[in-house]
Amino acid sequence: MIAQTPILIVVIPLIFSLLCPLIGLWRKGLCYFWAILALSLSVLASIDTLFAVMGGGTIHYRLGGWAPPFGIEYVVDHLNAMMLVIVSVISLIVAIYSMRSVEQELPEKIVYFYTVFLLQVTGFLGIVITGDLFNLYVFLEIGSLAGYALIAIGEDGAPLATFRYVVMGTIGACFYLLGVGYIYVSTGSLNMADVQQILPQLYDSKVVLTAVAFLLAGLAVKMALFPVHVWLPDAYTKAPSATSALIAPLMTKISLYVMIRVLFTVFKPHLSVELLPVTDIMAWAGLIAIFGGAIMALAQTDFKRMLCYVVVAEV
Repeated sequence: MIAQTPILIVVIPLIFSLLCPLIGLWRKGLCYFWAILALSLSVLASIDTLFAVMGGGTIHYRLGGWAPPFGIEYVVDHLNAMMLVIVSVISLIVAIYSMRSVEQELPEKIVYFYTVFLLQVTGFLGIVITGDLFNLYVFLEIGSLAGYALIAIGEDGAPLATFRYVVMGTIGACFYLLGVGYIYVSTGSLNMADVQQILPQLYDSKVVLTAVAFLLAGLAVKMALFPVHVWLPDAYTKAPSATSALIAPLMTKISLYVMIRVLFTVFKPHLSVELLPVTDIMAWAGLIAIFGGAIMALAQTDFKRMLCYVVVAEV
């Protein structure tokens, strides 16, 4: 594996996103192939990283030469190595099949679409690979803001649907950030591995329990967990088809990945399973979502909106 591969997974789509408007000034039709190139490189880097993890174990990559917990660290283990491949491959597939859809629905916004598309993929990949709680928030917001923009460029009610999504997304982000703040107050660290070592001594602290509550509430909104899913049907229905194809399989699932990472890596099962009824709450919420989402899906007359409720049921 190339030593810089972990950072390239995130940097490649970011740099290509920043350069996409310049490519569009020359010939906007090239933005499609530019995005395909960027995502193909990300797929190769992700696969290379996956094989490196399978062969040599967890990879730690320090940014800026600062050792954790003071510096930001990218950590790739077996769980997120597979997630990186899934995110990059799905993004590439969506980009490949987006050409005709974007040309038909957004003929005047092709450059804009692929620029923001790559930026959102950057956010998704950053969320998965980072080992820092605040850096995760930054990437979460990059992905969310790009998602707002991709939905807003649709027609027939897309701006209003985006506004509702922005309101709910901001509430979720604020809850998550408050949780991170309480974690930092309690432990003095934002590095996930470092926090994991410190927290067992603080499980009786009300500040830590409050942090858990805020983190889970914020992530529940982001992943559209029933009953805080109200933003999802309108947002996905009104979005351009290529946008829906990207965010429907990835946005909520990546938030679910973050919840799993926080519950079982940062807090460990002892807190999230034995001391708090987190898994019971999640199980009941998931059960209600299955039946509620299925019933709402059957009640729809619009096929795209029906699929949105299927997503709610799957969460």
